[in-house]
Amino acid sequence: MALAAALALLAPSAAAAVEGDNDLQPAAARVVEIRVNGDAAALERVRLTARELLSRLDVQPNVKAVNQPETSAGEPTPLVIAYVDLRDVASPSIDIDDGRTQRVLTQRWLSDVTSLETAVEAVLHVLYLTVESVLQVGSAKPAPPPAKKPAPPVRPRPAPERAHFGFDFGPLLRLSTLGGSRFVPGGGLGLEPRVGLGRAQATLLVSGVLHGTTEIVKDRGEVAVRPLQARVVPTFDWLLSPDVAGCVGLGAGLDSLLVTPLEPPYEGRAAGSQSALDPILTGMVGARLPISSRVFLAAMASLDLDLAPTRFVARVGAMSESLLQLPRWRGGFTLALSFTAAGERRFAGAKLEP
Repeated sequence: MALAAALALLAPSAAAAVEGDNDLQPAAARVVEIRVNGDAAALERVRLTARELLSRLDVQPNVKAVNQPETSAGEPTPLVIAYVDLRDVASPSIDIDDGRTQRVLTQRWLSDVTSLETAVEAVLHVLYLTVESVLQVGSAKPAPPPAKKPAPPVRPRPAPERAHFGFDFGPLLRLSTLGGSRFVPGGGLGLEPRVGLGRAQATLLVSGVLHGTTEIVKDRGEVAVRPLQARVVPTFDWLLSPDVAGCVGLGAGLDSLLVTPLEPPYEGRAAGSQSALDPILTGMVGARLPISSRVFLAAMASLDLDLAPTRFVARVGAMSESLLQLPRWRGGFTLALSFTAAGERRFAGAKLEP
């Protein structure tokens, strides 16, 4: 009887001691911490979508930017910690760690994503399934907490994006001015070797265009002037969206002006066929739009600086009369239809028919 009485007195103390030991281990709250590597729009989109998805599991999301302070000791331990990388919307990723043990639960990399909304939905559905699994395992058989919390593992840095090479070519139409109301259309061919890294593309545009003729008339005499243009322009493209890329370029070229006499003047004569060569500096700005998987359309405005503009004159005795003076600054417009003949497609992230 004395032994039974002693055990009865000691049992509550032992239970209280076990309960006290369990209290030493922090329990994971129904909170999920999400750390976002991306811009303000990505952070806000993750916050809205996470609140909607995780409310179905009665879990509260705590969304932070990746550069914000870590969870303090006074805050409840989250169920999981998710690291979401949305710097490149076309290929987002998510890493999910256990909130107490810091053990890696899930790692997922996605590709060919078309928009920020789609990227956020995809990675947060991975998070939803992981949290649901953690809750089910926890309700079935809680895992004993570790005696000592291990140091957080060193997160590997994402591998740098590799460069992508490609080669485009296709016909182009160009409208150029020779000053005043003289606009001459022309057609030719453009070749574009390029290298791409993520949302950026560096291209070398090499083009040749033969224009139509413009006539110069003097005293019933007439000559035809036909421009031939060659350009080498390095351009830089930036993918504004999956189906629009802006581009700028600065380069150089030559304008060859072929002069052919058609009719001699009423009094006098016409010189034979001649040609003039003008060195050109050119700047371009425009946009590219995909048409199909390997075909895209480019529209670009250009401004040429003629370093030695040609002047056409008629000689009357010892005097020279100007018939056409090419302006030093000349505008133009180019419309090109290009085809990716080799390498990576220019709009690789866009969902297009082959």
